[in-house]
Amino acid sequence: MKRLVYYLRLWRGYQRRGLVEMTQYPADTVILVISLILREAAGFIGVLAIAYAAGGLGGWGVYEICLMFSMCALIESLSQTFFDNVWGISYLVHEGRMDVFLVRPAPVFLQVLGDVLHYPALISMTIYGGVMVYAMVKLGIGVDIGLLLFLAEYLVCGIAVNTGIYTIFNCLNFWIVQGEDVAVLVQTCREFAKYPIGAFPGVIRTVFTYVLPFGFVGYYPAAYLLGKTGNWVLAGLPLAAAAVALAAAVFWNLGCRAYDSTGT
Repeated sequence: MKRLVYYLRLWRGYQRRGLVEMTQYPADTVILVISLILREAAGFIGVLAIAYAAGGLGGWGVYEICLMFSMCALIESLSQTFFDNVWGISYLVHEGRMDVFLVRPAPVFLQVLGDVLHYPALISMTIYGGVMVYAMVKLGIGVDIGLLLFLAEYLVCGIAVNTGIYTIFNCLNFWIVQGEDVAVLVQTCREFAKYPIGAFPGVIRTVFTYVLPFGFVGYYPAAYLLGKTGNWVLAGLPLAAAAVALAAAVFWNLGCRAYDSTGT
């Protein structure tokens, strides 16, 4: 129990430092916020333009696509805020910065996550939270205890899936020099998750359900809310999250064992 309290206090300290860093350079923060909003808006407008032109995508209407896209963006924003430093593994490994974390009396992965926090990404979360609520109102999705519990499950499991997949492929940097390039390729493939994957060929649906389960970040949860799929999603979310988290833990532990600093 004392150890858990210590870890929570440590994480709170990292959060405080992140806030200080954000306010230290306000101009950089404003530029980052604007770039995040423009990036997400560009993707969102692109999806909507296709949906309007085609009269929908894969049997999904415009507001249904808004719901799915906003749910996907919510997960990405939260992951980027608190867990984005898995993308810093390449730098930590190649520059030998991991040495510092290994000698400290705290879990190395916790230190890696806390080393960089992107609070400006919460702006995107707020915007897409509003888009999600608006879409739900338009679609007539009522709010009740069951919905709130499902959304809580979805947020936790979606973040675990999203962060876990990125952790797995960024851990390749422990063994290969350009491991981050593979992770970037996977991140590019994630763009498929912003579309109804049911409209794609079966092989793509299989990949984003069982191999890279980005389908659980947006498509399947939105389909459940819309009544387009069954209650299996309630069990599928934690199963997918547990599988990805376990695989990420294995890759991380093997990578830490293989790490031998810079050799200088």
